[in-house]
Amino acid sequence: MSSDMLKALQHSSLHALLMMLSKALSREGYGDIQILDRRQNKEKSRESGHELLCLSRFGGLTMRVVVKVVRQPLRRRMFDEFAGVILRTKASFGLLVSTHQANEKVMKWQEAYACLRLIPIDGNRLVQLLQKHQIGVRKSGTPDFAFLDALEGLAHRIQDFLTEEAP
Repeated sequence: MSSDMLKALQHSSLHALLMMLSKALSREGYGDIQILDRRQNKEKSRESGHELLCLSRFGGLTMRVVVKVVRQPLRRRMFDEFAGVILRTKASFGLLVSTHQANEKVMKWQEAYACLRLIPIDGNRLVQLLQKHQIGVRKSGTPDFAFLDALEGLAHRIQDFLTEEAP
């Protein structure tokens, strides 16, 4: 069942993924989630290499979490680049999210980036997060294709609105 959801996520648009992930992170307690400027794969990020920004306040402390979403298997180069993003943005930590499964070698790279608090989330963990919060899945654990299709439609309408020329 989770492999069906993983395949569905791999075929989702970037914007639909960002909307699902922002809802899940909000439910996880990451505070105010902002989808930044990049909503399509072909676009370049103008926000220092990340798509989501999570801001939380705990008393006088502000937590800043940057989230990078990639639609391919995680590679060492992605870890290196995202480590630079975490440093440049002065983030408390970063989540590197992939829609693909990661092997043990990839997950061991996390140890090398522990001081930056770079946390990889592979496709399996992403599916678990979405299932936990019932986002895009039915109670049986199978993908809710009606929801996913509707979300794709919404993502396209939002993109059309954002790119529409003013009269």
